[in-house]
Amino acid sequence: MSSLSRPTITGIAHVELSVSDVDASVAWYCRVLGAKDVWRGRNDEGGYRACAIREPVTGTVLAFTQHDQIEGGPFTPLRTGLDHLSFAVADVAALDAWSRYLDEIGIAHDPIDDRGAVVSMTLKDPDGIALEFYLLRPR
Repeated sequence: MSSLSRPTITGIAHVELSVSDVDASVAWYCRVLGAKDVWRGRNDEGGYRACAIREPVTGTVLAFTQHDQIEGGPFTPLRTGLDHLSFAVADVAALDAWSRYLDEIGIAHDPIDDRGAVVSMTLKDPDGIALEFYLLRPR
C-alpha cells in the first residue's frame, strides 16, 4: 500500500475521437450539439490534423483527429478502445426533446429505450461512432 495520497482530477478535459474527415465531423457535431469550433491545428511530424469544439451549456470539449494513415477500418464498438460516447440528460422530457430535435434536423437515431432505471437513445456520427443520450433514474 502506498503512503502517498491519491492525486485528484477536476473532471474530463476533453474526449478526442479519431475521424475520417475533421471538417465533416466538426460540422455534424456543431449542428447536433450547438457547439462552437474553437481550435484547429496540423501536426506534420505526427501525420494528423486535429480540432476541438466546445458545447456551450456544459463546456464539454470534444476533439477530433484525422490521421493521414488510418488503421483497422470503420468504427466498431467490438474493437478495443471506445465503445460509445454518452451524453447525460436531465429527464425523460429532455430525451423526448432530443428525439424531436434530431428528427427535425434530419439526424437518424434509434427510438428511446426505457429500461426502468436507465432510459436512453442511441445514434451514430458520420463515421459510425456510437453515441447515446442517457438518463439514469434515481433509485
